Amino acid sequence: MLFPVLSYAHFNGKGHVHDISKTVRTFFNPDCDTNGTCDLKRVSLIYKAYEVWFADDPDYPSYGNGIVIEYETDSVSSLEKFAVVQFIRGGAFYSSKNANGTIDKIIGTVTENFEETVQFFFPEWVIDSRDSDPAYNSDPDDGRFYYLRWNKVLGSYDNRTRQYYGAEKPNAPVVYLTDYPSGAFVGGMGAVSAAMEFKTCIYKASDVPVKTVRSDVYFAKPIICFEWQNIYIYDFDSGKFKTEQVDIPLLYKELSKE
Repeated sequence: MLFPVLSYAHFNGKGHVHDISKTVRTFFNPDCDTNGTCDLKRVSLIYKAYEVWFADDPDYPSYGNGIVIEYETDSVSSLEKFAVVQFIRGGAFYSSKNANGTIDKIIGTVTENFEETVQFFFPEWVIDSRDSDPAYNSDPDDGRFYYLRWNKVLGSYDNRTRQYYGAEKPNAPVVYLTDYPSGAFVGGMGAVSAAMEFKTCIYKASDVPVKTVRSDVYFAKPIICFEWQNIYIYDFDSGKFKTEQVDIPLLYKELSKE
């Protein structure tokens, strides 16, 4: 998970989350014989755009996109044969409008990546991992599979019925992971914008190195990748967030000049 240093509003439990749209993409592994992965039956990406309304600031919601990546195998014992790895390009930045009408932009946020606190804007693709194991949600102490999730209610992703794979094995061979990266919002001093592109992929676990560096994005050939974005860039002229695709390397050069 990625969090900006700048915070918007303290959620006091009286706000709400409003889903704007939802898309489901599913891969059924039709050519599994060619790469020996026929125990992987299905991979699905559930992609949502949402608003978060805080009760203590009802005029300005936070905007963001998030995903659930879920996979199903032929047996519970086969779940650990596969690993999810996510890649990210871009990040978050802060902008404000001066009295003379010019716009100042700074990156101004940090994130944890490969056991380092780094500037939260990657101009080129890197592995999205907090530790040196590329597997998504891996943990140096608990390993790469412990925090896989499953739900007591099949087909649900409700945290109230969620279980961790490492604490208790599921009855059905279906597990998932989630990512809700930092969103975009307007504050009293300006706006925080998100300009992030992601590739969420699944590999044979044996093809994913136990330890590498963030720039090692071609370590193996994935079984399938899903591309998605979290882009909300505030436009001061219209007073709205733009969600169109952007040139991330070019945007980074613009931010670096500020």
